[in-house]
Amino acid sequence: MRKTLKKTGAKMSTGQKATIDRYEHQHREHTLDKHLKELRCLYDIARIAGAPDITLLQRYDEITKLLPRILQYPEIACAKITINGLEFKTDNYRGTPWKLSSGIMSRGYKIGIVEVGYLEERPESDGDVFLTEEKLLIDSVAERLEIITEHRRAEEALQESEAKYRAIFEQASDSIVLIDNETTEIIDFNDRAHESLGYSREEFSKLKITDIDVTMSAEDVKKRLRKIAEGGTQIIETKQRTRRGEIRNVHISSRALNIGGKNYTIGIWRDITERQQSEELLKTITHDSPLGVYILQNGRIQYTNPQFQKLTGYSEKELINRDLLSIISVADTDVVKSSTIFTLKEERPYPCEFRIINKAGQIKWVMQTVSAIRYQGREAILGNIMDISERKYLERKVIEYEELSKMKSDLLATVSHELRTPLAIIKGYSTMILDYFNKLSPGEQKEYLKSIDNSTERLAKLVENLLDTSRLEAGLLKLEKAPGSISKLVRQAGVEARIRANNHNIITRLGKRLPSANTDIKRIRQVLDNLIDNAIKYSPAGTEIVIAAEQVDSELIISVSDKGRGIPPDELTSIFDRMHRIEKRLNSGTDGMGLGLSICKRLVEAHGGRIWVESQVARGSTFYFTLPTTPSTPRAKLKDKSAIFTPRLL
Repeated sequence: MRKTLKKTGAKMSTGQKATIDRYEHQHREHTLDKHLKELRCLYDIARIAGAPDITLLQRYDEITKLLPRILQYPEIACAKITINGLEFKTDNYRGTPWKLSSGIMSRGYKIGIVEVGYLEERPESDGDVFLTEEKLLIDSVAERLEIITEHRRAEEALQESEAKYRAIFEQASDSIVLIDNETTEIIDFNDRAHESLGYSREEFSKLKITDIDVTMSAEDVKKRLRKIAEGGTQIIETKQRTRRGEIRNVHISSRALNIGGKNYTIGIWRDITERQQSEELLKTITHDSPLGVYILQNGRIQYTNPQFQKLTGYSEKELINRDLLSIISVADTDVVKSSTIFTLKEERPYPCEFRIINKAGQIKWVMQTVSAIRYQGREAILGNIMDISERKYLERKVIEYEELSKMKSDLLATVSHELRTPLAIIKGYSTMILDYFNKLSPGEQKEYLKSIDNSTERLAKLVENLLDTSRLEAGLLKLEKAPGSISKLVRQAGVEARIRANNHNIITRLGKRLPSANTDIKRIRQVLDNLIDNAIKYSPAGTEIVIAAEQVDSELIISVSDKGRGIPPDELTSIFDRMHRIEKRLNSGTDGMGLGLSICKRLVEAHGGRIWVESQVARGSTFYFTLPTTPSTPRAKLKDKSAIFTPRLL
């Protein structure tokens, strides 16, 4: 009003001045009262927010009741707080068009809203129902509610965490203590800590760590606590004294903790006295055991007795923490794993036999049984192994003896059969010549004598094969080696084969300039003739038999191919075994004891060569054997084995 009069230039009377002064004084008082009211309201809200004895929901409810006081006309005002799906409102609250609101935020998200309003239009309203100060106040209340909510959530999370910690702390099966690093006093502990040592809670609360640890002095304890504070953690085994004076072995895990700038140590210990006594008893029992004993954890060896060390050839130090599978034959690891899993799953013994490889590289057979145990407080496997190498050796000898016995029986049966036929021929024709000599024509006499001669030759060959087999088995066959021409040997074999088998087409193929070889020509010819005779016997008349020789690198490869019946795939690997094809030959009516190919293999290997066969049923077979050339022989590379043999008819 004073400013208005100044603008108009009108002079104020003394009465006017007094009226204006009184008005301005009242306005200032009103403004001051309003600000005081607002401050009291904010103070009350702050008081409620910090009250320790009411819940968060009670805080929301009390603050809602205070909200009308932030408005100029609280007697006609109402309020509501909506937060996290919950509503808190004054008793007189209802929907109104004269409403002011502000959102409650938390971590960037809207979680609620604060609303105040007039139940009727405000007196002397000139457009905007609410003052600017009131808008600022409602925003301030919303911010305060955000702070209250976040603080309360943090408090509840902390209380929940503390409750969980305290529950774990009190219910733990291990002893837990909190130690003051400076005084070494035990300032907090769980029931297990004092009960395990026989103290009451009150007695234990007065102790220092030096009162129960018998291995360290007060200075040693302080040094250890400082070391833990620097390094963070420490695990040791020590000894503690109980209230009765008994000494107990304990395993302690310690960790540094800083609270408010002050260093503390959390110690967790477990009594391992009985465990160590059990382990010592186990070691005493197994020390002199004739069985190898080991303890395994996570696949690694944790304990071995002297017998196990003796079996493996490794020292105890070399075995500890070693992977057990590293000393087991690779071929047997799956068997060992399977038997161990079966035993642990079924909880009953399952003996397993396998091979180990000792430090010297020697293979030993062992038999193992395992069982589940606890060792040093953790699950483990106890294994017992017994050396069965001698038993395995005897088992092999028994099998070899049985095979040898069967072989001898088969040989006797075959020899009897093979001898019977030529002897019957010799006996029959000899008797006829003696009884009917004067009645037989010269041609008949010659025919009978020729049959006797052939049978005699057959007997001689049979006996020679038996003698060769015997000499080879005993290692008594001596080779008379000398440099000789393989080309000449193959040519002669081909020529004589044509005479023996005039019903077959015998073809000889020789490589160019074949070198000589240091061989026993008689024995190599024996090998070649045997292969040729087999080709003649087992291929139809009129078919080709190819005898070939070629140099490949430092070897001579000699082969005999036929178009005969072929050899089944399942017999290719055993065809060179002694007596292999006896049954087939007897059934097919073909002569022979099955010694020929076995003798061939022994003779070729005695020359430093190899022998093998390639065959297809109903299409024929090719037998190959190699001989080393003389050292001065130049080498040639083999590209296409079927293409390098140049036909040469002799």
